[in-house]
Amino acid sequence: MVNVAAMNKATPAKKFQFVGGELCLDFCNSVGGKRGVIAREHLHTYADFISWCHQAGLLDKRQARAMARKAARRKQAADTALRRALGLREAIYRIFLALAEEQEPQAADLTHLNSELAAALGRLRVAPRSGAPGFAWEWADGGSALDQPLGPIARSAAGLLTCGEAVEQVRQCRGDNCGWLFIDASKNHSRRWCDMRDCGNRAKIRRFRLKRRR
Repeated sequence: MVNVAAMNKATPAKKFQFVGGELCLDFCNSVGGKRGVIAREHLHTYADFISWCHQAGLLDKRQARAMARKAARRKQAADTALRRALGLREAIYRIFLALAEEQEPQAADLTHLNSELAAALGRLRVAPRSGAPGFAWEWADGGSALDQPLGPIARSAAGLLTCGEAVEQVRQCRGDNCGWLFIDASKNHSRRWCDMRDCGNRAKIRRFRLKRRR
């Protein structure tokens, strides 16, 4: 059940990490551990999804609270939006994992991404900027639809896929039980860990202990 009270708290129940270098990769990393080994799902409810979106900067606090209230009134629609979000996440994950392993992504996963992308682009409109010159993208429904955050996530994945240089630097963390994805923006493209302070530090400690035993 969506916990509206929890969404109204200043501090979310789960503190997410954002080390992927791109929105779509950070969304893939909303699963802990390694898929197929010991994976830990962090998006159990639609409220969890809203919390992730808020922390990722997709929703401000006012929008997050409004969407939590809307989800509480429309639980079935919220559950459907969550299932779609998780389905999109896994399709994006498989696409970029395949590329990181120098393989071709599955056509079904690309079709899934394109389906969500088409749904999102159909809602985008060009409108004058509020209080500023020029124009900007805005959502036709005001950004209040329960599945609205899927649009920016799908666009992030499409943007990364069509950016030749960046997509070639997508890597998977080498941690023993970490399957997180990230863009290797290091100077010599030798980054091995999603976060040196986390997986990288554990690997250093493990090597040190192994060396002492020997």
